[in-house]
Amino acid sequence: MLRLLFKSVVVLVLIVGIGNYLVYLKTGQMPLRDMHEQLGDNWFADLRASFSTEQFTNDAKQAVNDISSQYGGQEQAAPTTVYKWTDADGQVHFGDKPQNANAEQVEVKIQNAISAPVETQSDKGADAVNPQAINQQPMVNSALDKARAAAEAMQQRIQQQEQAQ
Repeated sequence: MLRLLFKSVVVLVLIVGIGNYLVYLKTGQMPLRDMHEQLGDNWFADLRASFSTEQFTNDAKQAVNDISSQYGGQEQAAPTTVYKWTDADGQVHFGDKPQNANAEQVEVKIQNAISAPVETQSDKGADAVNPQAINQQPMVNSALDKARAAAEAMQQRIQQQEQAQ
């Protein structure tokens, strides 16, 4: 254990020393000497103050607030009630409003949900180059379109799993 600690310290000193020398060769400045001059005689007290637990706590809270403000509120909640009905042609439909008298309410389990593919700017650029790509990936505009795209993705995944077996 003591050997491992000693070897780690030696490697660290070599890396810092060689790094300092390489910076000196490239710029003509000595970073360690310059840092010592900037910090002064109370460098250890200044270093401890800059790494206080309060500073870490404040930085962590600020990072969480930044992330939550950046990504919060963009995702719309799924409708709480989903209906399933069959039209005259025998095709099954899903929606948040019943379109038929024989529509039945369906329970949606969140743990089984699959996110629909989201169209990005790069996808739009690819569609302009390849017009056939427009028909392959439908536009995702509303929650209902997202649900349809997710259902199609699930069907494709089930078919792939059945073919693999």
